[in-house]
Amino acid sequence: MEYSGVSENFKNLEIHSLICNRDVVMAINNFKSLQKFDEFKDLPIYLHDDGSLSDLDISLLSDIKNVKFIDRKWADEQIEKFIKDHPNCMSYRLGSSKINLWHKIKTFDYFFFSETKSILGMDTDLLFMRKPEDVINLINSGTPFYFPDVQSSYSFNEPKNEVPVFKNVNTGLIYIPSEEYYSLDDLEFALSNLVRNNVNYFPSWIEQSAFAHMFYKNGEYVSLSVEKYRIPYFQSVDIEMVECLHFVSYPAVRETYEQYVDYLKFDNGALIYKNKFFTQFNEHRIPLIIEVFKHDSFFSLKYYWGLEETNQSFLDHIFKITTSKGVINKKFQSNKNGFFIFKTTDELIKIEHTYEWYGDTDWIEVDSIYL
Repeated sequence: MEYSGVSENFKNLEIHSLICNRDVVMAINNFKSLQKFDEFKDLPIYLHDDGSLSDLDISLLSDIKNVKFIDRKWADEQIEKFIKDHPNCMSYRLGSSKINLWHKIKTFDYFFFSETKSILGMDTDLLFMRKPEDVINLINSGTPFYFPDVQSSYSFNEPKNEVPVFKNVNTGLIYIPSEEYYSLDDLEFALSNLVRNNVNYFPSWIEQSAFAHMFYKNGEYVSLSVEKYRIPYFQSVDIEMVECLHFVSYPAVRETYEQYVDYLKFDNGALIYKNKFFTQFNEHRIPLIIEVFKHDSFFSLKYYWGLEETNQSFLDHIFKITTSKGVINKKFQSNKNGFFIFKTTDELIKIEHTYEWYGDTDWIEVDSIYL
């Protein structure tokens, strides 16, 4: 069910985010991309300091509208009364084990420090590329949700199947509508496996694994649209459709971040070039459609990589643009759609393209384009 306006659910909604000093700029960009939409511009934002924020960081973040800070030391003191009857929760949140990474704050503090218990939990490494209609509709209907992952990124100890979960849960963007959708008992059960003997092979995923079980036990949580909520590099991005991108902590993903920040800054641009080509790989002729747009201070290249029209499921590919100032290389995985930004004052550029298959390439000059 879609709502034409904003429901009562927005009136009590709070945004909660865990923040560290490495992600200050990303947090500012994240909230700037969200608060331009009327539904979110007046919501209170609680930033949970992981203990690394400096006075300068706090000063910079204070420019975010409606922001409040949750001090780490004070939070550690206050949270104990909330989790004291759940020993695994206590061990994970307040213990000193090396597996207890900063993600533990998301697991308990968002809910405990919420005044309304209606929570939009957000990582700071998101960008909202357009109005998040899927988020808005689910909040309006009071439906709890999570961000779709590219895989089930969980870290259960053996026996892994003793804790039932939803598949492909990513907690970079979650909605907890009220108290009935949060359960310390369910988190405690999941953590009984995840922090058993203070051993975990991928501790960054403990919090997400525990939530995946809580969501499963509740039974009401749904995934946001897998077409509109994407993780770049690992997934193709249709820039005309995507509502939100999650730049997870993986180097190749983070390397794409700046181009999407730039995209949010410029106009749609004028189409100055479009053509269709074919890349030969073994017996496959793979369609490649290239479009080049001219913007006020950038150029952008959008592509369609037509593996879906063949029976070749996976094949990386690379673009090379030669200008008078040097060469621009952009590598992509098997993404159907993608784009990148480049700057030049040249009137003429050369575009080359190749597939990459375990190091093998076959560079082809696609075209020379007058800009």
